[in-house]
Amino acid sequence: MTMTFLQIGSGPGIGLATAERFAREGYRVVVASRHPARLRGHAEAAGCAGLAFDTVDASDPRSVAALIARHRDTLSVLHYNAGVLHYDADGELQTRTLADESVDSLISDMNVNLTSALVAMRAGAEAIGQNGGGSLFVTGGGLGIHPSPQFLTLSTGKAGLRAAALSLFEPMQALGIHLAAVTVRTPVSPDSVHTRAVADAFWQLHAEPREAWTPEIVYG
Repeated sequence: MTMTFLQIGSGPGIGLATAERFAREGYRVVVASRHPARLRGHAEAAGCAGLAFDTVDASDPRSVAALIARHRDTLSVLHYNAGVLHYDADGELQTRTLADESVDSLISDMNVNLTSALVAMRAGAEAIGQNGGGSLFVTGGGLGIHPSPQFLTLSTGKAGLRAAALSLFEPMQALGIHLAAVTVRTPVSPDSVHTRAVADAFWQLHAEPREAWTPEIVYG
């Protein structure tokens, strides 16, 4: 039976590069985002072939749980890659301090950046464990180590994501699940050498023998 690599929060850059890396290794790869038709266009433009597409809204933790349930029977690797940055109408990155946030935006951002990741860890671990073990990966960020008040919700989310990955590493290992983060401390643009290197880092973690599992690779 071909096992499944499922990615939550796919997009151009680290997401599709990592998905393509696992597809080359023979996995059935499912990439999920809020706009799968748009994601398919990005994949075609990047020359990524052999991917399956699904829909998920990472701002709704129940949507994440439902996605994992749809693929649980063959799930072997789960990659949580979702995170929120804000852009203006011209595509320029916007800073967002605490004063800039509303109650609704805080809830939505933190659902994407942390709560849905924890839901994915819980549901993913159950499915992967029932399938004989595998890997559960998260994309971390430098803001989780060096937070910025200008990107408060992403900083808080990445810090929480890293704490969860490190604290749950040993309990997951006992279940035969390699929980690990690739913490990316440098800006990464689509189709760059960094993008491919981060994808290789995820594969490196997955390929580690169980007795040598590590909880984190810091890139950049």
